[in-house]
Amino acid sequence: MGRARLCGGVRHRALRRRLRVLPARQGRVRGGALRAVALLAAFAILAAIVATGALDTLDQALLALVQVPRSAALDLLANLVTAAGQAEVTGTLAIGMALARLRHRRIDWWEPLGLFVVTIIEVTAKMVVPQPLPPRELSRSVPLAPFLTLPLRGAFPSGHVTRFAYLSGLFGVIPLWVRVGFLAVAIATRVYLAEHWPSDTLGGLLLGVGGALVAGAIATRMKRRRPGDAEGAR
Repeated sequence: MGRARLCGGVRHRALRRRLRVLPARQGRVRGGALRAVALLAAFAILAAIVATGALDTLDQALLALVQVPRSAALDLLANLVTAAGQAEVTGTLAIGMALARLRHRRIDWWEPLGLFVVTIIEVTAKMVVPQPLPPRELSRSVPLAPFLTLPLRGAFPSGHVTRFAYLSGLFGVIPLWVRVGFLAVAIATRVYLAEHWPSDTLGGLLLGVGGALVAGAIATRMKRRRPGDAEGAR
């Protein structure tokens, strides 16, 4: 009798804890979804503005400003960041993360593979938005390895920044200030190398973070339906 009463009390306490946590978790899902919608809407608006050429003068002025400093060390750093953001590198990282999560039977194992969805959106935008690349004579890029390059003439949005921003959203164990700092460096280096206009990098940031928030909101909703899989979450 006493044992049954004890077990019943434990179950009731566990139920009360779940009921207390549920509203907060629902709020996080809604908040993440709203932020994702806002960022993706901002991306679409920015794409429309870029297509009109309204930001051309500002882009040119900012690129010239970022290219004022010049040194061999900056060139090397910028090209190393570029190599790290190549599709082959980030794609391999995403697949590795997905396999590691799948091995631990996490319900959100698929989340890193969302990188390929945002990459498809990025490539499509490059084909649709009439934003030419910066003049080649301004380029400071030096190929460090024979990476794959697509024959795309469009520059908007930056694929490197898109991929970095999406993956940064998955590394919740890394302090936010570190991730923000790395994204700032990635954005600056893409402009410094004259591989992209500043508006391209802003578009990549909006698309990458927005995509990560969409994936995060879906994953959180799935975990809410299967509480046991919440272990090992971000």
